[in-house]
Amino acid sequence: DVSFMGGDVPTPILDALVVDNSVKLNFHYTEPLCSASRSAFLTGRYAFKSGLNTVGGNFLDWGFNTNNVLFTEILGSTAGNFALNYNNMIVGKWHVGKDSESRLPSNRGFNAGLYTRDGIDYYDPMVQANVNLMDLQFGPITDSSVKTARDAILSEGNVRIHNMYGISTTVNGNVNESPEETDPGEYCEDAFVDEINAFIAVQDDSLKPFFVYYSLWTPHIPLADPPVQRDNEAVDYSACEQEYSVASGTCFNDARCLYCAQIHYASLGIQDIVDQVKASANIDWANTVFVIASDNGPLRGQDVYGSAMPLRGKKSTVFEGGIRSPAFMFGGLIEAFTTDRCEYNEMVHVSDWYHMFVDMVGTVSDDYSPDLDHSQLSIWDNIQCQCAAADSVGKDECNANSLPRTELITMISCSGDSPYMYQTAVIKDGFKLIVNGAGAGRNNFCPPSVMNAASRLTMYHAPPDTVYDFPTTDYYETWYEGVLNRMDSDLFDTVYGSACLEDLYVFDPASLNDTQYPPFQYDTYLLFDLANDHVEACALNLSDPINAAKRDELLQVLSVAALEYDAPDSVFDQSEYDAFQVMMESFDCEEPGSGIVYFPHMWVDSPPANVTDYETLWENYIAEYNKCESSDSSESSNSSDSSD
Repeated sequence: DVSFMGGDVPTPILDALVVDNSVKLNFHYTEPLCSASRSAFLTGRYAFKSGLNTVGGNFLDWGFNTNNVLFTEILGSTAGNFALNYNNMIVGKWHVGKDSESRLPSNRGFNAGLYTRDGIDYYDPMVQANVNLMDLQFGPITDSSVKTARDAILSEGNVRIHNMYGISTTVNGNVNESPEETDPGEYCEDAFVDEINAFIAVQDDSLKPFFVYYSLWTPHIPLADPPVQRDNEAVDYSACEQEYSVASGTCFNDARCLYCAQIHYASLGIQDIVDQVKASANIDWANTVFVIASDNGPLRGQDVYGSAMPLRGKKSTVFEGGIRSPAFMFGGLIEAFTTDRCEYNEMVHVSDWYHMFVDMVGTVSDDYSPDLDHSQLSIWDNIQCQCAAADSVGKDECNANSLPRTELITMISCSGDSPYMYQTAVIKDGFKLIVNGAGAGRNNFCPPSVMNAASRLTMYHAPPDTVYDFPTTDYYETWYEGVLNRMDSDLFDTVYGSACLEDLYVFDPASLNDTQYPPFQYDTYLLFDLANDHVEACALNLSDPINAAKRDELLQVLSVAALEYDAPDSVFDQSEYDAFQVMMESFDCEEPGSGIVYFPHMWVDSPPANVTDYETLWENYIAEYNKCESSDSSESSNSSDSSD
């Protein structure tokens, strides 16, 4: 979407940050979904090897494998031969596990923060979980009177859960975590930015270095109108209004303009943080680096109109539009080796940040043990070398002396009697193989129930509501050339160019609109010459022995990688029910609102020994609610008696 990548969403603040003395990562890859990307980021492993390669939810106790050492634990270490002693702050979205103390950030190297364990409303630190989905997941409820009584208590069929937590450190060094109240009606990004700036204001990196992980909620669904004022001044949304041709003051009435406005408002907060760091007399700008990146491709639909155009796919898919995301670095540490914007065109995976951060620190911790997917790479060294190199020859020398990433894998697999991969992809040496790319999204049952191209997970998604089954003439002229016209042509060729698509447009335009054209057909295996077809327009003919051999080679890469598969089989299992029961048992009359199940501050490390059946669980909930109601009535009666 962003304008610095050729998108039509104007992002002038981000554009200014990336224009000079920066490194723009044109092939920054994530996982298809947010939780999976965060797990990879924090553990330094591919998501399917980290313990979490899907998305969590309000009642799921999935999370990263707790045997992993997060990079924040390395940075925050205070003992050992290489104690780095960082102050680490988390602000925003966690969403990588919450079922036990061992998965909470306060026990994983963070000693400050304001965060949500999975999600919130933009103006309300409560989340809602639909009980009808829970009934399908854990039910059924056979006694209709129980369901009727339950639904009468709950607000519109939802359980409301407080989901904002604060982390603080005492003078004795003890790290505490507890539910945190924010100002009623406060926009969440304002609360987050204020928390970060307050943290930065007291940092002195001559005494202790610091790390801030700001995981923005913006622009997650459901969208909400951002504030019209910031610091008592009107926020200027005119660039969004002009781009989408809406009248002044009506931006929030148009879905795409609202999306743009949310990103603009979030960018104002980012600029505030940058200014705060620059203004601090106790922070060494020369030794500071900022990283700005997205965690997955954009979502289109559900009243959200993100766009990865001209790339194929969207969030939850393994096509480029689902896993390639904007990313760049800037700061004094970057200025040390580049005087301009460096366009870095090697692959970087979200898991690589772990290892780059360790390399930036320059000290190898006793706890640092990279896996084989990362131990041979020297991405931070390669970036510095390439961005300082004067020509292509110099960059070739860089690749010989510091290895960039040449292979990348994202995978989901169903185990059992019939092992099965879907929404799986491998990129290696310029080729990309997608396995069952039309499979259901990663938050579905195993095996997936949807396995056909009509699932709309294989297509090109254009805002607000256009879907191209294949790259038609209209797609080419509106989106492919549309992005080209907003970018330098050489850079476009490097980042988005498709030789086969351009040849079709010039020499065989009829094929662009031919629904039966062979390279446009969906199949279980889709092989692309990604180095020359960045938009995945033309699947290679697997009847060709050369292409078939390449497919088999890449399948072998996946087979070997799958031996280390470490991720759950399906969303719905017994352990999630255990987690839900712990929540239900934490019912507290003192919490605001009727029918609220309060999310406990700390959960036990193991599930309860005796699991109550689902219907009885709700019967107990109703009983607890009625006790509260009876208590309230009794107190009211006593109060009336005493006043007489």
